[in-house]
Amino acid sequence: MDAPNYGHDNGAPSSYNQPPTYTHQEEHAPLIPKANTDGKFTPDASYKDVWATVLFIGNLFGYFGLTYYSAKHFVSNPFTVLEDGTSVPSNAFLADHAFVVLALTSLAFTFSLSYGYFVLIQRYTAALVKISWFFTVFFTIAVGVLQILSGSLWGALSIGVGVLCLFLYKYWASRMAFSVLVLETVTSVTRKYPATLAVAFSGLVLQIIWCAIWIFGLTLNYQYFQTVSNCRPVDNKMVCDNNALYIAMVYLNFVMFWNTEVIKNVIHVTISGVFGVYYFFEGSAAGAPASPTLASAKRALTTSFGSICFGSLLIALLQTLRYILNSLRSDSDDGIQAFLAMCASCILSMLEGLFEIFNKFAFTQVAMYGKPFVRAAKDTWELIKDRGIDALVNDSLVGNVLSMGTFAVALLSGFFGYVYLSVFQPSFYEDQDKGLVMFVVIFVEMILGVAMMSVPNNVIDSGVTTTFVALAEDPQTLLDTKPELYHAIAVQYPEISLNVRGQAVYHH
Repeated sequence: MDAPNYGHDNGAPSSYNQPPTYTHQEEHAPLIPKANTDGKFTPDASYKDVWATVLFIGNLFGYFGLTYYSAKHFVSNPFTVLEDGTSVPSNAFLADHAFVVLALTSLAFTFSLSYGYFVLIQRYTAALVKISWFFTVFFTIAVGVLQILSGSLWGALSIGVGVLCLFLYKYWASRMAFSVLVLETVTSVTRKYPATLAVAFSGLVLQIIWCAIWIFGLTLNYQYFQTVSNCRPVDNKMVCDNNALYIAMVYLNFVMFWNTEVIKNVIHVTISGVFGVYYFFEGSAAGAPASPTLASAKRALTTSFGSICFGSLLIALLQTLRYILNSLRSDSDDGIQAFLAMCASCILSMLEGLFEIFNKFAFTQVAMYGKPFVRAAKDTWELIKDRGIDALVNDSLVGNVLSMGTFAVALLSGFFGYVYLSVFQPSFYEDQDKGLVMFVVIFVEMILGVAMMSVPNNVIDSGVTTTFVALAEDPQTLLDTKPELYHAIAVQYPEISLNVRGQAVYHH
């Protein structure tokens, strides 16, 4: 089906411009809510990319089947003999009162920091966009200087990139106002739909649970296949009689990569669906549903789940190839082979980064229009060809704000751990190697800060991407439903007057 006509099509004069009318069959029509605006959507409800769903579920069965098989053959002593001769379960974990207090206060502190930074973004958007840009540039230069001082010539590249950005500041500054408007819009929508933060937090919890399950399975499988392959250390290297252990490790890492990507992208599609509802229906005659989050999550986990599995599979394959190349590099005694593996891994790393960005925009198409992944990928490619530089610049400016916040929260969280140990002197700190305990606590606190900041970061990132894609695909809707916002954006981003298919906005 042809995309909706915004005017100026095929050389038609502006007097023939007509506002777009959507039908459920139009491939670029948004998912239309039912008349009762309960957040449910009525267009083509068929399941997309079902084969990818089946493959993903089969992969999960394969992982748990392999782990069960290894567990059956895994023989270990369930008890550990202490120095006094007593036996305790090997998995016994004793947490004293001080440890529990530290854990709970750390969660509260990191949550407060991440929420506080979210409020700062809402209130001081323009200042943070500019400050974070300079922070990123000078941080890049500083990293380059440290690399050179440590003897690595790669630092010159970092310094060169930082200096080049400073020379191009005028160009970046001309794009900041648009990013500020988008960020302000996204944070206001998040206030309207706070359930998006709950979705992002649930994604964080799921990732932690999945990592725990995977590490448990990895431990069992590694020990079993190490025995099967008769692996043993020889001259500081692990030598095995066959490749069973290596093949198992490749498969287990692939499972880890794919599941992690699927969880991340389910959250992204869910949040993008909510922002899509706001964009298309807030201010319209039908109005936006009061709580579209559950319906968006339902679509992500049902009709669009296959598309999510498909796109996630491509990233997982690239990550698995990188894992194989890195293994070859570390295990090889041939310098040339190790160098070639390193170069190939570097290329794959860059491809993975580009594909991550591409996938983010493609999944937004999946969330807003319910497209299968291949269709979404083709439309994303058209969008990138038309607005690619704008998308990357906007993504970079917003990413600077989020990265600076993450860096600040991580440092403050680590400092909190240091202050807690120094002031309260808990028993687990007094009874152990203080230097080691201090290092571990500060490191864990920083990781916790990064994890907690990922909650608002994911919401903002998904919201910004969705808003940009919607502006590129259908600026007409913004003019019809939120004219003040449209005109404010048009001042800073004149390209909004045309969609990615070159069709002009119809002004009433």
